[in-house]
Amino acid sequence: MNTARQKKLTILVKHFFNLTWYLFIFFAIAWPVMVMVVGLSISADPEKRHADISVYSGFKINTDVSTGLANSTPEATSLLLSGHGDLKIENTRSRLSWYLFGTISQVMLFIFLLGLWQMRRLFSSLAVGNTFTERNVQHVRVLGYVVIAWNIILPALQYFGGRLMLSDIAFDIPGIQLYPSFELDIGGVFVGLAILVLSGVLHEAVNIKKDQVLTI
Repeated sequence: MNTARQKKLTILVKHFFNLTWYLFIFFAIAWPVMVMVVGLSISADPEKRHADISVYSGFKINTDVSTGLANSTPEATSLLLSGHGDLKIENTRSRLSWYLFGTISQVMLFIFLLGLWQMRRLFSSLAVGNTFTERNVQHVRVLGYVVIAWNIILPALQYFGGRLMLSDIAFDIPGIQLYPSFELDIGGVFVGLAILVLSGVLHEAVNIKKDQVLTI
């Protein structure tokens, strides 16, 4: 890729991050207001409720869901299906669960915005030809920490929030057991660590550039 085409691509990516930034800033401001309004208006009538939440949980389904075996620990011969993932609960009537869902989403949105801000600053610097600078090293380093934080904080919030939400919802269907699940994304953590290593390499490149300037 020639220099001119690379610069055009860099500017295009910069504009994309700028647009995404303003869009998610709007969401960050509007989301708490929407959560509060919907939470205060949760109705006892299911037809009038619009509070869908997502809970990361594990599940176990027994071979005979009519026997109520899931109320105790299922034996190997009775377990039909198990797994974990996002459980969507439509039109929840629990205000606590709705507010917990809204809070978790808001916390993760702030972490995402911090990473997005670093990407914006990084590509703004690259767009004007500043590649090997201490400021870029800092942006890449913070981005690495953001990726690590995302992949640690999200599972923790999902687990502890899921415990409270599942307890508050009081899901009780014989033969089906739901429980909070914790799944650490090791791959995501290693990606964050790799970005930190990349920031170290970039820092060395900056020092080499400084030495060359002093030598000249």
